[in-house]
Amino acid sequence: MKNPFVYSSTNKFLNRGKNLAFDEAFLGLEMEEAEVMDEEREQINYRVLGLIIFLCLSVLSIRILYLQGVKGSEYRALAEGNKLRTQFLLAPRGLLLDRNDKIIASNRPSFELVAITADFPKDKIEFDGRLTQIASILGVDTNLLSQTVQNLTPDLFSAQTLVQNISKEQALVLIAKQEDLKGFAVQNNPIRDYKDPAAVAHLTGYTGKITADELKENSGKDYILNDYIGKTGIEVQYEEYLRGILGKKQAEVDAEGVYKKTLAEVPAIPGSNVKLNIDFDLQKVIYDSMVAMLGKTGTKRGAAVATNPQTGEILALISLPGFDTNLFAHGIKNNEYSALINDENNPLLNRVVSGTYPPGSTIKPAMALAALSEGTVNTETKILDNGVIRVGAFTFYGYEREGLGLMDIYSAIARSSDIYFYTVGGGNTATGFKGMGPDKIASWFRKLNLGSTLGIDLPSEKPGLVPDPAWKERVKKEPWYLGNTYHMSIGQGDVLTTPLQVNNWTATIANGGKIMQPYLLNEVVEHNTGKVLAKGEPKILSENIFNSDIVKVVQEGMRQTVLIGSGRGLLNVGVEVAGKTGTAQFDARDLNRTHAWWTSYAPYSDPQIAFTVIMEGAGEGHAVAVPIAKDMYTWWAQNRFHP
Repeated sequence: MKNPFVYSSTNKFLNRGKNLAFDEAFLGLEMEEAEVMDEEREQINYRVLGLIIFLCLSVLSIRILYLQGVKGSEYRALAEGNKLRTQFLLAPRGLLLDRNDKIIASNRPSFELVAITADFPKDKIEFDGRLTQIASILGVDTNLLSQTVQNLTPDLFSAQTLVQNISKEQALVLIAKQEDLKGFAVQNNPIRDYKDPAAVAHLTGYTGKITADELKENSGKDYILNDYIGKTGIEVQYEEYLRGILGKKQAEVDAEGVYKKTLAEVPAIPGSNVKLNIDFDLQKVIYDSMVAMLGKTGTKRGAAVATNPQTGEILALISLPGFDTNLFAHGIKNNEYSALINDENNPLLNRVVSGTYPPGSTIKPAMALAALSEGTVNTETKILDNGVIRVGAFTFYGYEREGLGLMDIYSAIARSSDIYFYTVGGGNTATGFKGMGPDKIASWFRKLNLGSTLGIDLPSEKPGLVPDPAWKERVKKEPWYLGNTYHMSIGQGDVLTTPLQVNNWTATIANGGKIMQPYLLNEVVEHNTGKVLAKGEPKILSENIFNSDIVKVVQEGMRQTVLIGSGRGLLNVGVEVAGKTGTAQFDARDLNRTHAWWTSYAPYSDPQIAFTVIMEGAGEGHAVAVPIAKDMYTWWAQNRFHP
């Protein structure tokens, strides 16, 4: 065993100082090893640090991508909502004007309470307090207001209408308390203002707040949540022209949505003005006369239309009962709307274009055109009206049970002979006279556009009905009888027409045989420039259907109606009138209940106006409808007739 204190080459500690060269070499080696180890440690530390930095940057990049890409639009909206807000400014609608530039519908300012749901406080107690305060100011039930709020889209910076048509005083109080009512604001929006609304209700129609479905249907057309849109009548027919272009106001607000200042504003551009062919003064005369007749007869419903027979221009269009279209513009209340839709007289129905009725004896001039054109009769044909036609066990009476005597085509129209037109339509086995038959009658009626729409520029026009044997078999599963033909020949049974159709065939006779398309539009004029954007033009639907000599025969028969027949009340109105009354049964349970019709044109020698009126369930045409025509023609002769 070696002494550890004795020098040995294997003990480096004891050799130090005795072998200097070796010691220096050993020390150098030792230092090199240490340096290598330090470098390795340093490299390891850098790699770890680099890895840590890489991971941190990766996480940060992913977070940035998430915030900007996935959540970017949401946070951008939140950020802008805390600083900048864009408020849309509703544009005034274009004016509705009559042919003489009288204003039928304009606009007026209206205060509305709107909600910005993104600014609603999250604290329920605080929110309920604001709602209670608003309800108190407006004098409405808090629960009802709360229910309305619940129907709003949540978390929107866009304004949503909460209460329409608040008073100026209420608006000023709400504006003064704006700091305490964050999430709510007052807007001053233009709304419709209809002149004499009940008289023009079914003509103009009305506007109202856009619904969610309408907003979806009109996507891409720049409508907004609290916008107004045409609902019925001319308002919806020419919506694209009447609505203007939204304005924009960019405002700076604080984080709680409180207004600070306006940064920029682009004003709204009003819609284009729509000028109609309507003569408002004429409209009012007819309306007032009809309302007066309602009071006398106790009936509640009626319709009237006046046109220019040469062009198809509609000069007046009235449906009764009317209603206040301003209610819809102001924000109709639930009880008001319920009263309208539950009214048995259906005031929302436009009876001129959507009401269908048996035309009664107003069909006889059309039947005369058909019979003369078919050669079934001519001006020399005489048919005895002895008051009755018997077919087996069935008896068909004329309105005059004693009979009217020997009738030709002129007197049959003038005195409204049922027996004559029964015979012309269905024949008479007792005398051997062969009538046209139902299929030929139906064919001629359809040539006059019965059973089809006329294409008026109003929504919801109905086609009416022209029955025939095939229709009855298909729909009613019943055979056609001779009695059906008789009824069809005098405008009864299953024949249904609109007042517009009755007026149209009257105008066709007046102008010599051209079927004109009725139209309301005169022109659309751009608000700022006066540029004409659209123009109504006469359109012939059919012509050369009837020989002109045949039309003249029917014209003469209608003139004789005023000279010697049921239209004698129009002899002294200042203009020569030709026309036809109608007394149409419509209730099989009570044959004494009848619609009162009158259809006509004037002047006889140079027709400038065709006028048709029906008073539902009001009695006989000569007693109820003719007096209304007398009021109209007397006024027209004094104020509009151009000799």
